[in-house]
Amino acid sequence: MQSTIKKILPILILGILIAFSASRFLRFRANTAVFDFQSAIAAQTPEESQGMASESGTPSNLKMSEEHAFAEQKQKRQLLRGKLRWDVYEILVGTFLSIIGLAAITLALFRWKSNDLSLISFGIFCFLFGARTNAFQFFFDAPTRFWNYWISSITYIVPVPGFVFIEQLIGKGWKSSIRLMKYVSIVFAVAAISIGIALKSPFTAMHANNFFAIMVVLVILVNMFWPGVKMTRELKVLRIGTVIFVALALHANLIGLIRLPLGRNLEPLGFIVLIGCLIFIVVRRFFENERELANIARELETARQIQSFILPQKTVDIKGIHLAAHYVPMASVAGDFYDFARLDEKRLGILVADVSGHGVPASLISAMVKIAFVSQLPHADDPARLLAGINQALCGQLESDFVTAGYLFMDTEEKSVGYAGAGHPPLFLWRGSEQKIYEYRAKGIILGQFEDARYQNIDIDLKSGDRFIVYTDGIIEAANAAGERFGWDLLKEFMTSNASLSAGQFADDLIRRVVGWSGKNSQETLDDDLTLVVADFENS
Repeated sequence: MQSTIKKILPILILGILIAFSASRFLRFRANTAVFDFQSAIAAQTPEESQGMASESGTPSNLKMSEEHAFAEQKQKRQLLRGKLRWDVYEILVGTFLSIIGLAAITLALFRWKSNDLSLISFGIFCFLFGARTNAFQFFFDAPTRFWNYWISSITYIVPVPGFVFIEQLIGKGWKSSIRLMKYVSIVFAVAAISIGIALKSPFTAMHANNFFAIMVVLVILVNMFWPGVKMTRELKVLRIGTVIFVALALHANLIGLIRLPLGRNLEPLGFIVLIGCLIFIVVRRFFENERELANIARELETARQIQSFILPQKTVDIKGIHLAAHYVPMASVAGDFYDFARLDEKRLGILVADVSGHGVPASLISAMVKIAFVSQLPHADDPARLLAGINQALCGQLESDFVTAGYLFMDTEEKSVGYAGAGHPPLFLWRGSEQKIYEYRAKGIILGQFEDARYQNIDIDLKSGDRFIVYTDGIIEAANAAGERFGWDLLKEFMTSNASLSAGQFADDLIRRVVGWSGKNSQETLDDDLTLVVADFENS
């Protein structure tokens, strides 16, 4: 796609220049014909006109009168043809500029970046200039009064996106003059349009607009050539286009104030040159952003692969325990984390952690949690001590971030379970022998913020048919379109109604239920990461 655009773009710019050049040439010819025709009529004295009329009866005078009439008709046809050609090319150029503007606006909306308004401001700028030509009058029928208000309003408004674009390129300017003029142009546009509506004369503020336009271009020039501005390739191109456009725009606005030797409005020519320079800048920025996004995507993919390595690559084999785990990140990388500690064939530790925040920063902290967890494996049979050790390792490393965690230790030989939590959602136990749900809320604060934090063990008897569910808050906080959370009640209801399923099938169905509740599909981003570990115990 990039190579195709690079091939098409010069052709489009060349087409604009050719169309504009042809239209200016035709308009020049048309104006010349009008001038010659008016000069010829004005040069006739009353006596000459009366003499021609009185002598038109003779054959020679009749022939001269016919020749004169033929010349007049020829001049009128040339005038009409020249005006028609100019209108056609103005319609083409106006349409083309409007299409460029709409395309840029559409592309900006699809590639929206709130901190980069260059593309959308450029699109609005082009569209307004195109809409100010005869193109819209050709495609849409409306009273002349409407078009007068239309053209005057656009004339007053068009500096606003221009200043937004300039601010994106060179910043707020010397002493914030660019940003100040942006706000002034907004106020002026509102005032000029309001005055025109109140006085029922849309062009009332046009002379004031001429003075304002001169001030605008002077401010832009000062900032463009201010020694303190950082010189870039974009700025060099913008300077070239701006100098040409400003010179011709000043000329056009001075025409309305004083008499100049060259009385034709050459502002459109300067605008076409400026548009060509702006197109170069916008396209260059667009592809730079695309390259930046591609680099970010590659880095995210690398981070995702690294994070996938810190997660268990396969299910741990413990006699009598059937495990199922699901990890669904809301982005390419996430802050949820789970891991297993296999002490031997009869003892297993399960850690589920949730880092505050999302994305790459959270994923980096989850890697730190992994390292801290591995360092505490000698205490894997003591959940409270293990969490205290992880907390000590993380304190002083996370700034304002924190981690919640739940650690479950299962001993199939002793038929015992230990659990400790650090600000984590409660542990759920489905006791098949009793057809009952038990909920365990551990008293422990978050990890990574308080060095003297202490954690407590919860001791549970392990019985055949027990199902333990350890999860992150993304499960219970998943919200539907109405803002209703999945919550603990629905989770308990699901546990009860699906108790007969295997651990794997139970985990699969629960994740599908939560995702379905949120109204998301496989192509949409979840509101939070989802992590779920299900551990079933069957006494063989």
